[in-house]
Amino acid sequence: MLSVVIAALVVSSAGYTFQESLLMGTMFLPGALGAKYLLPKVSFKKRSEGIQGVIYIVMAILVLEYLLILGTNMFIEKQNHGIPFGSGFDDYRYNISLPPIMANPFFIAILVSILAIGGSLIDRWLTVKHPELETPVTFCSMRKKVTLLPSEILYVESCDTEVIVHSTDGRSLNNRTGISQWEALLGPGFVRIHRAFLVNSKYAKLESQDTVSVGDTKLPVSRKYQKSLKDILS
Repeated sequence: MLSVVIAALVVSSAGYTFQESLLMGTMFLPGALGAKYLLPKVSFKKRSEGIQGVIYIVMAILVLEYLLILGTNMFIEKQNHGIPFGSGFDDYRYNISLPPIMANPFFIAILVSILAIGGSLIDRWLTVKHPELETPVTFCSMRKKVTLLPSEILYVESCDTEVIVHSTDGRSLNNRTGISQWEALLGPGFVRIHRAFLVNSKYAKLESQDTVSVGDTKLPVSRKYQKSLKDILS
């Protein structure tokens, strides 16, 4: 609701009434949700493929948004001129083009980015302030769909082309999402201790400068993360 109001206030500068702006602002939500959930899943193990994936997603979101905005603007114009919905424009002589700002891809990209980043920040804030409000994580392992709460994950381990999710019930679940994407997905409750390990700080205990125990498992801590890890786990 907050996202729609923010989008509506921005869109109202294009000359729409507040009700029309609310309707038009709603059209930015599909793109924002797509950016929020699809972009973090892009793997950068091969940088060129990662960049290519980001470009494809951004282009798809821009095309989707443009079509939604164009269709909504057409609906608004028909309503304003008393034309029944579903009829054509052939017999009507007026301009149905989009306001310049609404057809600007940079404007669309900026507004979608603001909504997507804002949504992610609110999710992180809720995770910190209200850890009981956990969002389940759904992923595929061995061609089966698995759903876990973040609190049910002990640590995530990167092994070459695969990632292994170690759960509190003793399961080791294989997945092909990169560990960096898992770090973005799971949020601030999980701490990177090594390029190959991401641990749940709820279960992690600092044994020494270069060792962390998670349950009965001892994991190495790389020099890069030693100082920050000491501050977090202490």
